[in-house]
Amino acid sequence: RLENGETPLDIYQSGVPIDSIIGKTYQGGLIAYLDTLDGTGLIAAPHDQSRLRWGCSETSILGADGTEIGTGKQNTADIIAGCSSTNTASYYCDTLTIGRYSDWFLPSKDELNKLYENIGQGNALGLGNVGGFSSSHYWSSSQYNYYSAWSQYFYFGSQNNNKSKSSYHFSSVRAVRYF
Repeated sequence: RLENGETPLDIYQSGVPIDSIIGKTYQGGLIAYLDTLDGTGLIAAPHDQSRLRWGCSETSILGADGTEIGTGKQNTADIIAGCSSTNTASYYCDTLTIGRYSDWFLPSKDELNKLYENIGQGNALGLGNVGGFSSSHYWSSSQYNYYSAWSQYFYFGSQNNNKSKSSYHFSSVRAVRYF
């Protein structure tokens, strides 16, 4: 039905359970989250992008502190504006193109947690690891302070704010986009 032009919200409102929508291929990736009130959602890239550093350690990035769902895209823009390095997780996601989609970004802390819960090892919906996530740490776009940023360990699901943004702490990166 998604391939025939129906939206995830249309399908949900027709009586299809949410766990039959999450994890399906849509607009360049996998549906990771659907807001059943307004129809917006989150798509995860179908595979990890790389293992990269967050970037610009010991630099406070103005505005890159949003943690909620809906803040990842702005966090990513703020990181790119405040950090000139191009070998970073945010820059990589921002310049990524999958299929015809080029509006990818690094997820916020809460967006990353939805990936873990819904299509990763978290199994909140009982789908299993349909996203093919590794059991390692993944970066979020949510800065904690000048030295560290939020990450999530996908083996247990714990979120950490003590992971250094510096180049010697590489973590996995999974880009997302909104629909």
